[in-house]
Amino acid sequence: MSGRWARVALSLVWLVLIVAQLTPPWIPGGHRQLGSELLLFWIVVLAATTCVATSSMLWFRAHRDDTAELGFHAAFLMGVSVLPLVHGVTTPGVLYGPNEATMTAVLWAVPISCLAALPLALPPERMHRLLSRWRWWTGGWITCQMLISVALLIHPSILPFHDMGSIEARMIVLSGAAFVAGLSFRQIKMYEIGGRPASLVVAFAYAAIGASFLVWIADRPLTFGFWLAHALDIAGVSGGTVVGFWLYRRGELEQKLLAPLVARQPLDALEIGLDPTVRRFMADLALKDVVTQVHVARTAETAMKVGEQLGLRPKDLRLLGLGALLHDIGKLEIDDEILKKPGRLTGDEFEYVKTHTAIGERLVQASPALADIGPIVRHHHERIDGRGYPDGLAGEQIPKLARVVAVCDAYDAMVHTRQYRQGMGTDRAAAVLREHAGSQWDSEVVAVLLYLAERGRIPAAPTKLASVAAQVGCSCTHELPEPVG
Repeated sequence: MSGRWARVALSLVWLVLIVAQLTPPWIPGGHRQLGSELLLFWIVVLAATTCVATSSMLWFRAHRDDTAELGFHAAFLMGVSVLPLVHGVTTPGVLYGPNEATMTAVLWAVPISCLAALPLALPPERMHRLLSRWRWWTGGWITCQMLISVALLIHPSILPFHDMGSIEARMIVLSGAAFVAGLSFRQIKMYEIGGRPASLVVAFAYAAIGASFLVWIADRPLTFGFWLAHALDIAGVSGGTVVGFWLYRRGELEQKLLAPLVARQPLDALEIGLDPTVRRFMADLALKDVVTQVHVARTAETAMKVGEQLGLRPKDLRLLGLGALLHDIGKLEIDDEILKKPGRLTGDEFEYVKTHTAIGERLVQASPALADIGPIVRHHHERIDGRGYPDGLAGEQIPKLARVVAVCDAYDAMVHTRQYRQGMGTDRAAAVLREHAGSQWDSEVVAVLLYLAERGRIPAAPTKLASVAAQVGCSCTHELPEPVG
């Protein structure tokens, strides 16, 4: 499923539930009560108990592995499980008589759960402080959820009560639904960048939970819309907890499948969705020349940040990241004595090294999964003034993504020490980029990169992609793919 169709599907989920909650006259039985309180009791108690148990497992797993993002997700899922359990237990006519806790519990589950997951919606730089204290944050909110649940079971009227359909209730749930919708659509973006179906599952799980909040825009319980909201909530929480518990028992496999759940940034999604061919290429490059391997990892991380700032579409961000990561892959076929030569290259040697762009294009186009990045790999040394190589393209003739990689590649090469010269540092590299912006490099891309560099957002060392080569799990002595055709 493409990202566009995934967004359409999620939007339809929300639209259907809104229509169902409004119970228009043309829906047969739309205003009629369906089922009974006893049925509600058993469905909610059994489903919520399962979800409480599995979301607890998820949180303890996050605690063991010190995975903050997973902890925030678990705290959210716990909130939309514990308080709904109170909603089921206090169903009038079973264990309790008429009371306010039945509806109060699920209403206040919305803001409390969203607050527990609030760090997931914060920009990475603002979330940084909470990462080291995530156990206190999530543990505090989970404790709060438990205390409120116990209090409601003892004193069902302890919290402010709002009728279904009231302005106050609608404001609370619409705010919560908007928050969860943001998390859901962000996971679709991660899916488009990383290509992992698990990200799509997470997106639909969040959409189902958020859509279930909309039961409060109706004005009566036990209608068709009421039951539909409960079904979506159970499906959504189960998708995030039961699956999580299954993964908990799956050993090594879980790391691959849980990764999309904790992906918050495009770079995270790119890393977890890397094709095995990319990982093998990176492993070969590490064996060939570790300096180049670290350089391309840094360049890819920088390019992804620049691409985000430029507002590239998720699909283009993915191509940009892959293209930057493999832009020097053609150097696998360059002789070591020239590639690692400590001094300045001769004219003939430089002409030989320049062939790495065409070689790289051939290598990536041999893989169907990488064929689309061929133009980036081939043209990352073209110049705006047409004096670059291999084809002497100029200006807009150079693919946009190749222009981004060209700037990020040059900046990283200038800042860091290479075999043939010492790094010149960030200030001098920035001055060179400014001097040649518009002639050698794309002026817009240069401006964005320098903006990020001035704010300390350009990596001094690769963080997400540094260990890609080590993740291959093989001896890395495979044959390179042969060109197609």
